[in-house]
Amino acid sequence: MSILKKVLYIGWIGFGNLGDELLWNVFKEINKHYNYSTKIEIVPSLPGVDINHTEEYDTVILGGGSLLLPGYMAALKQAIDLGKDVFIWGSGLDWITKEQLDIINSGQSLSLEKTFTEKDIILFRETLEKAAFVGVRGPITKKVLETFGINSDKIKLIGDPGILLNPPAVIRKKEKTAAINWGTTFNRLYGQDEAAIENALLQVSKKLIKSGYKILLYVVWGSDREASKRLYDKLNDPLNVTYDPSLYSEEELIEKLSVCSLSINFKLHANILSLAGNVPCIALGYRFKVFDLFQSLGLENLVVSTDSDTLALDIMEGIREIELNNEKIIEQYKNRKEQFSPLIIEPIKNNFTVD
Repeated sequence: MSILKKVLYIGWIGFGNLGDELLWNVFKEINKHYNYSTKIEIVPSLPGVDINHTEEYDTVILGGGSLLLPGYMAALKQAIDLGKDVFIWGSGLDWITKEQLDIINSGQSLSLEKTFTEKDIILFRETLEKAAFVGVRGPITKKVLETFGINSDKIKLIGDPGILLNPPAVIRKKEKTAAINWGTTFNRLYGQDEAAIENALLQVSKKLIKSGYKILLYVVWGSDREASKRLYDKLNDPLNVTYDPSLYSEEELIEKLSVCSLSINFKLHANILSLAGNVPCIALGYRFKVFDLFQSLGLENLVVSTDSDTLALDIMEGIREIELNNEKIIEQYKNRKEQFSPLIIEPIKNNFTVD
């Protein structure tokens, strides 16, 4: 059967980072469900695929992740100029400074000269205004794009596609275990001090152990192993602390986390995996994207900024919030999942089907 529609999915995939890989997997599953016709071919932007040459595609998707960047916008603009349909599917901004984030959250007028040039802003505006669909991950991303002069009605808040991940089929009994996802961004984070964050996690872990918790240290990216193992060695308590260097699939990790009482997470999608397993979490707000995601979920009170001078205390305060309101937090997450799921599915369901 000949191919009637060819789709390019652009994502940061093929590099072993679970967050980006699971978003691609979610996209594939939706298409398998709604667009099972073999007349549709979806090509992922794995290493070796040139996203700047879109002549052979009918549709180009900028997938989930923090992909609202000038380089990707240039590729999408080229596709639009070639007459291709372009979709933004749950993407978000990231590289906004903490100072700029605080200004946005305070409701003051914002200047983004430190992050984007005027040329960048024009590129964003021309590309997104002509895109067939613009669905973004979080409300702060939407606010920033509006400052670029993009029509507010054009930008749809659809949430992170990872929210479609489901809990394990079999619900297992919870254990008094705190899962901790620690790793590295090579100090590209708020506060520029990963050593201080690690020290805060060390203090928090010791306090949790004293109060009867077991600790599970886990990773979602191979480059995170060194930092996580270092924290394990500093704790030096194999009776109460487990270090798991394995890189699991999203389904496997949700299953593993689902027996925990809470989690503390560095990487963005570790939080989604935890919540998908009905485990409330504290997010280490290391960059803009974490705050953006948690505002979309209505759980911004569970983010602790990594530039805080009282990080360990902030995390412990979050743990107390979880212990007091465990069920309420999970219910809030489920409500947002119910709200966002049809918005995430709709553009794929309605636009890629071949009759």
